[in-house]
Amino acid sequence: MGVSGNVLLTGGTGFIGKAVLARLLDVPSYRRIYLLVRGNDRATAAERVDKILTRMFPAGRLEEVRSRVIAIEGNIEKPGLGICENDVARLKLDLHQILHIGASTDFGAPLDESRLTNVEGTRHALDLAVRLRKAGTLKRFDYVSTAYVAGTTAGVVTEDDLDRGQEFANNYEQSKYEAELLVREYKSFLPIAIYRPSIVVGDSNHGHTPHFKVLYWPLLLLSKNLLPFFACNQRAHLDVVPVDFVADGLVALMQREGSVGRTFMLSAGLGHEINIRELLRDAYQYASIKERPVVPLWTFNLIMNTPLKKLFHEGFWDAVEMARPYFAYFKGTGVRFDASRTLEVLRGLGVQSPRWSQYKREVLGYCVASRWGRKPPMPEYAYYLPVSGKKELWRSLEGEAEVSLAAAGNATPVPVA
Repeated sequence: MGVSGNVLLTGGTGFIGKAVLARLLDVPSYRRIYLLVRGNDRATAAERVDKILTRMFPAGRLEEVRSRVIAIEGNIEKPGLGICENDVARLKLDLHQILHIGASTDFGAPLDESRLTNVEGTRHALDLAVRLRKAGTLKRFDYVSTAYVAGTTAGVVTEDDLDRGQEFANNYEQSKYEAELLVREYKSFLPIAIYRPSIVVGDSNHGHTPHFKVLYWPLLLLSKNLLPFFACNQRAHLDVVPVDFVADGLVALMQREGSVGRTFMLSAGLGHEINIRELLRDAYQYASIKERPVVPLWTFNLIMNTPLKKLFHEGFWDAVEMARPYFAYFKGTGVRFDASRTLEVLRGLGVQSPRWSQYKREVLGYCVASRWGRKPPMPEYAYYLPVSGKKELWRSLEGEAEVSLAAAGNATPVPVA
């Protein structure tokens, strides 16, 4: 398989990171998983990690999980990831792999702030990796980028494409592009693999997500009745993948020697995208969102830049401002991702990318069932069980779980098994 030993995980407390952590614990060859976490005034890094594990895993598994997940106090915005010398000395002797997921996904952040975390944070991780490889047991560095390093220049993008002379929809895209350029500069010093997820949504089995960004953001505004209409290009393509596919793909590929030196596109791929018209239709059906008029973007721009703007209340324009970093996706950029080579490799490893039609009900139904994240219907650990153990638990919780859309005015229940 390639790697056998111990891994340092950055970003392990985030959306993708937690899904990856759960899967790494199901791989016996990863004997120890070092989790980089900041300490704060309220809790040490070890206390924070223990709290996370207590929520993510059932009581019967906690002893085993605690013996394998080790907190490393640090900060990706600091040189050497802010790891103290005692811990660096330990990692020199005991670490075989770094998986760098840690990043800022705030699309609206100023460019300097995005660069601090996404570019300089990646530089700090790379520099630490070089140091550990020279003096210790480190075998490789795995980096999670984004498919949206492709920017807004229309065309089909493959795993080999990076610098296309592109512009960017937001500062997140630009900073991740600059970070991937940096990662490639280190390929002469480190064995590196790069992974590019597209738009990541909730788990295809049950829809769980801890946040409601990107794809969810306009739907959330619609659900709150903040938008009297929706301005978009209904034909714009959206490349959407569930988090379980991304996590399964990462964990499968990061164990393979053959993935070193390659870039992988963790996306739905050509012909399997959805468009905004389809998303809205599904949201009206499964997320109990009241249908709104859809207007062309030129009409919206006319309203926004003329006295007609006064016809809409201030809360509407506040919502528009919050959604501004996503405008390019509503308009459509013409960028499409050719993931055929990656998907072929993953099929050989037993990882399949489900189609939106197969899991849209779970993803959109979870929005209602969880009241848009305010009250998840099941304990958090239920969402991180191995696939083989999920159905039995979900059945046992079915009577307790608020997983029916009936309460929200839709008579079609969301299946829990």
